[in-house]
Amino acid sequence: PSTLDQAVALLGNARRIMVVSGAGISVAAGIPDFRSQHGVYQMVEEKFDLPDPQSLFDIDYFVHNPLPFFTFAKNLYPGKYSPTLSHKFIRALEDKGSLLRNYTQNIDTLEKEAGIHRKVTCHGSFETASCLACRRTVPCEHIRADVMQGNVPRCSACDHWLNVLKPDIVFFGEALGEGFEAHIRADLPECDLLL
Repeated sequence: PSTLDQAVALLGNARRIMVVSGAGISVAAGIPDFRSQHGVYQMVEEKFDLPDPQSLFDIDYFVHNPLPFFTFAKNLYPGKYSPTLSHKFIRALEDKGSLLRNYTQNIDTLEKEAGIHRKVTCHGSFETASCLACRRTVPCEHIRADVMQGNVPRCSACDHWLNVLKPDIVFFGEALGEGFEAHIRADLPECDLLL
C-alpha cells in the first residue's frame, strides 16, 4: 500500500494474517540485534577470543566449548525485557481472530510474554533447554541461576560428558524446528495478508 489509509483497509479486510517478525520488533525493548554496529556480534568480538563472532552460536563450537555462550547468554536471557508495541499489535491481531500465525526469528520469548499463542519460533527460543546427551528438557527457569552467573548448566539426569543443558535455540549447523515446515506449508495457501 502507498498510503496509511490503504494499509488500514488491508488490515481491516484481512482474516488470515501471517506476520513474519525479526530482531526489529525486539530492539525497541532494548535487546541488541545481531549485525548492527553495536549488535551482538560486535559485543562478542570485543569480549571473546573466538574464531568468528558467529562461533558463539555455532553448534560445533558450542559442543567443544559452551562457556563463551553461557558467559554471554545472560545479556539475552528472558526476564529483563518486556514486549514492545509490535508484540502487542500481533497479540491484538490474534485477539481479533485475524492472526493466522506469527513466524518469528526472535529467541527472546517476548511473543510468549505478550500472550501470542499462534506462533512459530523459527529459531527456537530460550523458553526451554535440553540436554545434548539425553535430550531431557527443562523450563528456562531451571537453568537461570547458572546462566546469570555465566556457568555451564549441566543435566542432573545423566552423567554423559556432553550433559550440557543447551537453550532450545537454533544454532548455526542445526535444522529449524520441526514444526516450521509443516506450518508454513499449511499456512501459505490460507494467508490473505503477509506482514
